Amino acid sequence: MGIRIVFDSTSDITKEIIEKYNLVMVPLIVNFEDTSYLDKVELTTDEFFDKLGRSEKLPTTSQASPAAFYEVFTKILEEGDEVLGIFIGSEFSGTYSSAQIAKETIGDDRIHIIDSRSACLGTFSLIMKAIQLVEEKRDIKEIVDILERAKDKIEVIAAIDTLKYLVKGGRLTKTQAIAGSLLNIKPIITIKDSKISVVDKVRGNNNVQKWIDNWIQSNGFDLSNKTVFLFHARAKGRLDALREVLVNKYNVKDIIESEVGAVIGTHTGPGVIAIGFLND
Repeated sequence: MGIRIVFDSTSDITKEIIEKYNLVMVPLIVNFEDTSYLDKVELTTDEFFDKLGRSEKLPTTSQASPAAFYEVFTKILEEGDEVLGIFIGSEFSGTYSSAQIAKETIGDDRIHIIDSRSACLGTFSLIMKAIQLVEEKRDIKEIVDILERAKDKIEVIAAIDTLKYLVKGGRLTKTQAIAGSLLNIKPIITIKDSKISVVDKVRGNNNVQKWIDNWIQSNGFDLSNKTVFLFHARAKGRLDALREVLVNKYNVKDIIESEVGAVIGTHTGPGVIAIGFLND
């Protein structure tokens, strides 16, 4: 009996990793006015940002349904494997709740689900830890215990390039956005314990890289033994510049790159770059 890892599409895990480790993705739903799409199934990341740029209204997202999880969980159990589900923080989405309902409906103790208390690359980092533990042939109860403790060690920082989508989402007034745009302000946000907080504001993209560099140094993070996750939304050039600093200055053990998808991209818009890792 093996262990199959199930996750939702907000983690933005690369296709290569999904295929390599036989992971199972359950998509959320992205709604553009009167049309709905299964995230990453019926709508690619590129298609999403194209539509986002043309849309007057922000798209909305809907959680994965209990029925979707019921179908996935049942299939895995029928194949003789256990389920290890790791999902976007429950305060960001009802997806974890849907998975819990499916688990209770099936009533099988071979289903184990975890609220990551994070999102996007934060959840991704926890999933990669799970993959490592599964590869090490750890017992499922030990894996769950390690992951539950690891949630508090997730570090995520993201720099938002444009204030336009924060205005559309009602998180900034137009007056605040105009002032911020004139000053070329880039908010720096973090995700911790299912909460998004603005930790600083810098002027210009060059200062974003300097801020992240200083953040690593001031916290004394040792990246030489870590897998670091670098995410971007149509900002590959700036991400490459950050990657160069991480490789040359911090001797990072491993770097995984991906693109911010629809659920996070709805609120940040294009241009965002982010760094995350598990500080264990």
